[in-house]
Amino acid sequence: MLKWLTVCVVLGVGLLNSPPVVAAFQSELDAVWNDTKATPRSNCKDFVVKAGPPQVLRGRTSGQDSLKHAIREYREGDHEEAFGWILAGACPNKDAQGTLLRNAPLVLDYLLKEYGPKVP
Repeated sequence: MLKWLTVCVVLGVGLLNSPPVVAAFQSELDAVWNDTKATPRSNCKDFVVKAGPPQVLRGRTSGQDSLKHAIREYREGDHEEAFGWILAGACPNKDAQGTLLRNAPLVLDYLLKEYGPKVP
């Protein structure tokens, strides 16, 4: 019994001292914010953020600026355009966009908590 208790305590202490797990969507958002992923190609400049009306295209905006647009649009109540800006920021990385889509509610929550205070 004492051995079992010792094993449980050792495992518990190990888990408490381990670094926090970062979700894949957090890594993707952090990379977009820090502009550490691939820069937008010409086809990303034509990325449709919102179909309209009126239609909104990404243009020459950086990944970080795309996330700033997303935060502002979310605050104004346009959640569709906000998420469009998030996906535009991740262009041309289709895998990153898929990860962000699969975790949409968590993505918005993380974006607002982590970077929202930095955007006026």
